[in-house]
Amino acid sequence: MFEMIRRSLGIAPTHSAEPQEALNQLDVAAPLKSGQGGIAGADGKHSFICREAVLDRGERIGGYLFSLNRRLPSRMLEKSVLVQRVQDDAILSNLALLGVMSLLAQRHAFIYLSPASLKNPLLEKFAGMNMVVMISPHALIATDLAEMRKNLQRLRDMGIKYGWTLNQSHPDINEILFEADFIEVESAAFDGNQLKEMYREFRAISKHPKLIASGMQTSDEFKLCYHCGFDHFMGPFISSREGWHPAKSEINRLRVIQVLNMIRSGAEFDAIADSLRTESVLTFKLLRYINSPGIGLQQKIGGIPQALLVLGRDRFYRWLSLLLFDSNHPDYHEHVLNEQVLARARFLEMLAGQGRVPAEADHLFMTGLFSLLDVMMDQSLTDVLKQVSLPESVASTLKGEPGPMRDALLLVIAVESGTTVEMATAAAQCSLDARVVTGTMTEALAWAQQASAVGE
Repeated sequence: MFEMIRRSLGIAPTHSAEPQEALNQLDVAAPLKSGQGGIAGADGKHSFICREAVLDRGERIGGYLFSLNRRLPSRMLEKSVLVQRVQDDAILSNLALLGVMSLLAQRHAFIYLSPASLKNPLLEKFAGMNMVVMISPHALIATDLAEMRKNLQRLRDMGIKYGWTLNQSHPDINEILFEADFIEVESAAFDGNQLKEMYREFRAISKHPKLIASGMQTSDEFKLCYHCGFDHFMGPFISSREGWHPAKSEINRLRVIQVLNMIRSGAEFDAIADSLRTESVLTFKLLRYINSPGIGLQQKIGGIPQALLVLGRDRFYRWLSLLLFDSNHPDYHEHVLNEQVLARARFLEMLAGQGRVPAEADHLFMTGLFSLLDVMMDQSLTDVLKQVSLPESVASTLKGEPGPMRDALLLVIAVESGTTVEMATAAAQCSLDARVVTGTMTEALAWAQQASAVGE
């Protein structure tokens, strides 16, 4: 995982590997430690946007569902066409302003739209991007089928995918359902046999949609849908820690913490190097990192003391702290957690100096990075903080002591799992607006995605 943070260490790359180019592009739009969070200079009304991760069969994040209210699905709005259009206009205009699709690269951005919005001119801004428009099949009952097909073909012509979201069987309209790119199935509305039969039915046709199982509460439900053959997965189970135990790591995390403490206490590099000599994996990763093309050194580094001198104390501390999240054979918990912690760190760092957020970019980055270490190590936060020496402002924030840094941490937590009202409340506490928060969230997600890709 050590290579994932090459850009965050402030070391300019000298090669043109594709993942690195992606990181470079991100840092042009969202420079490290930038004083400007979010999207500057965009016109229009900005709203707080909720997101929900969508897993693929590799148990990695394959995309996000974006909405204006996590607890108000578009299907709840079917009674009012006017309300539907207002909601649809708001989500489309905000996603267009933020450039979400371009930042998320190959991942999909799912949104719910009503049939009345399939001709919305804002959709043209997403032509050729990984937008997926999800529609309720209930709309087909009150909609002219020929007109619906025409609107769906228009989406296809623009390079926009579409899908249907099902909470019951619709055998009478299977023909048009089968033409979609995705079918979302609300798992709670069907039993296990029905899910298996639905999978067999959809796979029986030559060009079948990808199946999304949504609304899953537990890992057991996820396993059932996974074994049924579904392609993507959504629901609270993704962030639930129930019954989860961290995967083992080839990294000696205790030794990493000891070295971090030595760095914080000002230990000499020779002493730090001595403590690493017996750690073959750590030594290998450090030397491989320092000699990587991105560092751009003219001569190869062969020893730990020399490597530490080249990196410097602060950069080495930051690189080493990321190894705490290294794991063998990670499942979806680790994949999601790693990206979550990177996105937290980047989000907080980018907000440094804005509103009431302190201008301590490095401390904010560390706050985000260590905010989930108790989960990753399966220990109480109290026990974790006893083992690692952190700056006082970071430690006090993680302990829950009130102050501007704690407010910033609560904001990033609200952005991850709160409603738009909760986000707005947390943002107001930090004197930040929706433009800054939502824009920074999007860029932090994109940066975390690319950073993880580089690390792997």
